[in-house]
Amino acid sequence: MTRVAICFHGFLRSGAAMWWVSRRLRAAGYADVAMPTFGYHLRAIEENAAAAANSIRALAGRHPGARVDVVTHSYGGVLARVAWAQHDLPAPRRTVMMSPPTRGAVAAMYARKALPVHHFGWDPFGQILPGVPDPWPLPPGEVGILTGGTGTARGMNPVLGDDNDGTVRVDEARHEGATDFAVVNVQHTMMIMAPRVLDRVVLFLERGKF
Repeated sequence: MTRVAICFHGFLRSGAAMWWVSRRLRAAGYADVAMPTFGYHLRAIEENAAAAANSIRALAGRHPGARVDVVTHSYGGVLARVAWAQHDLPAPRRTVMMSPPTRGAVAAMYARKALPVHHFGWDPFGQILPGVPDPWPLPPGEVGILTGGTGTARGMNPVLGDDNDGTVRVDEARHEGATDFAVVNVQHTMMIMAPRVLDRVVLFLERGKF
């Protein structure tokens, strides 16, 4: 069966940031890997979710009968949740989320305080503040969450409190509905290019476990 996937990038990035993921998936036999770009900082998550839904439909339309796999990084994990919650989409086969701010992120709260642009009607961090993403369910099907950490209370950024990958805390990435959850000692940005992380992404997509 033809294997296809769609990748959702993180905050202040573009689809090109998922190039390493795409290359690894194609090496594993994926025939088509979509890497759309979303303006998280420019539009509400619901608007980006509508664009994501269109990208998913377009990919599925190019490969009738194929079930789409999903790989996300950071904020892209929230996007996937909103897309499937708000739109009538075929269930993905499997989904892997790398360092998602599943419960929101303390780092976003600090960034919002440092750059209080929300006072002027623009709130790019508002949708990933602690607790904000909680109501959105995970996409249907098997979902693996892979996040970074050191196994210590300091994490990679002691300011965040508790173990973390420098941007998202381990406890912020967890979701009780996930099929599997794993922590690797890899920094947040490096998750999308670290070979040992990408190997685990492929392993979950193939077997449903890390």
